[in-house]
Amino acid sequence: MVDSSSAERDLSEWRHFLGRLGEDARATSVYKMKLSGPAPHKLSLYPQSLRYGDPAIGEDILAGVWHIGQSELKLAPDASPWSVPNPSRHFADRLHRFEWMRHLMAVGPKGHRRARELLTDWVAHFGKWNGFVWRLPVTTERVWNWLVAGPILLENHGADSEVMNSLMRQMRHLQHSTGEYPEPIAVLKSLFTQLAMAFAADEGERRIASLEAQLEFTLNDQILADGGHISRNPEMVLNVLLDLQTIDDLYLRTGRPTLSFVAKMMPRIAGMLKFLRLSDGGLPIMNGSSEGNREDIKNALYPYSDTRAFSFATKTGIHKLEAEGTRMTLDAGHAPPGEFGTGAHAGCLALELEDQGERIITNCGSHVDVPPVWSGATRRTSGHSTLAVTGFDASQFVPVRSMGLQAPVGPTGVSAKRMEEKDTIWIDSQHSGWKDTHGLVYRRRLYMDGDGRRLTGEDTLFRPLSAGLTEDTEAIPYDIRFHMHPSVTLRPEEPDGHHIRIILPSGAAWVFKTKHERKSIERTVYLARGKVEKSWQLVLSGDADPNGDASNPANIVQWAFVKVV
Repeated sequence: MVDSSSAERDLSEWRHFLGRLGEDARATSVYKMKLSGPAPHKLSLYPQSLRYGDPAIGEDILAGVWHIGQSELKLAPDASPWSVPNPSRHFADRLHRFEWMRHLMAVGPKGHRRARELLTDWVAHFGKWNGFVWRLPVTTERVWNWLVAGPILLENHGADSEVMNSLMRQMRHLQHSTGEYPEPIAVLKSLFTQLAMAFAADEGERRIASLEAQLEFTLNDQILADGGHISRNPEMVLNVLLDLQTIDDLYLRTGRPTLSFVAKMMPRIAGMLKFLRLSDGGLPIMNGSSEGNREDIKNALYPYSDTRAFSFATKTGIHKLEAEGTRMTLDAGHAPPGEFGTGAHAGCLALELEDQGERIITNCGSHVDVPPVWSGATRRTSGHSTLAVTGFDASQFVPVRSMGLQAPVGPTGVSAKRMEEKDTIWIDSQHSGWKDTHGLVYRRRLYMDGDGRRLTGEDTLFRPLSAGLTEDTEAIPYDIRFHMHPSVTLRPEEPDGHHIRIILPSGAAWVFKTKHERKSIERTVYLARGKVEKSWQLVLSGDADPNGDASNPANIVQWAFVKVV
């Protein structure tokens, strides 16, 4: 499955970054017997997905070219990707989820024919059992994607076909294993998939009612009062809303009323998605989110064009400053509970800035198609546009034993106050992420002019008066980072080089201003578009006085981004 020359390193990275979630599914001979059973003669109803299929990607697949993240697999047009070693376990993991199926569907009849061929070949290789590809999250997404493409993919396969028998074996596997699975986000997706299958296979009212109760309980556990997801990942908001809309459509098509908890929840989630959506139609980059698929976001929000707008999400902990097409987003929330935090980031008080839909400041981000070694690295505080005490994250990463992974905890003392006066808007925020280790509290104050042409910031490390003085007077090094989006160009301003010009693709220009002496332009990476892209970051470095406060120049840095063109 993986090229033998890199198999050992690949396996080591896989185990480190996937933990128990990367372990092969286990099945005794008795368990495998439980998966056997009759298949329906025909599926009666298929879910209609709102997710976008890109015909250009489908054409690549028809040509035998498979792209996932940075990796590429080239085959003869009629060859199967399961019949050759894959570039990595991560590549194979993504491949076996069948998310690429919608791109083949978008091509038309020739894509449909190829999809059926690939499905039949997959069943011949893996249809009865394979520990790696039958892991619950992979099986869940694969079955969902098969059902969504069902009118083309599954029609004309009788009850005695290998395809229908494999589908039902996988569904029984989900039914038997979901309740014991340790990762709650995968459990939610499994419930969506099982409910869709219950309609497709006419499994009866008792089965549907049981799944409805489980789904209600799980959603109430994961969706916050402001519509955000408990993981604080913006992409999860999009995914849950799309899946809820798909399930609700099944109810409408069978003449059933919308489930009451779904009717209450969908507008709330849509309001959060509308709040999160940036001017370019994508999502902010935080806690494992990518930029998202803009067509998916547009489709998800289409029924909710009149949903009210708001300026901050109280439960999710995200604030916005917005004026005349300039938007600043601030992550002012603490880490989610551990079982939901294995993809969360230590990016408290990180900001993002955009101008008329063009991203300027961002974070390194993440993407499901990027190898986990990269996504793991960008979870650290240094991968975000905020202050980091050198060698220490704002949140402490601790083990989540049920999953064999780490999740951030904290920081404590997170607060953010939004104020408006005349033509100025500002946010005063802070957290105590380094109070226990260094005795210092981090404060970030942000001001936006009413015309949106200037964002001013002040970053401070201070020792609270209640802590008294410390005898350890060794300076505490720190860095303030501003990660730039790969689309922008940086150019130091002459003659003194104190200012740095930021040029956007449209030709608009901003200038970064600061009197702070220790500044540099350094390389960084950006993952949020599904590949590892090189970019630049502005870095302001300093050494804080452990007994200092806002009156000590060593502990305070002032800066501004000013639009000049």
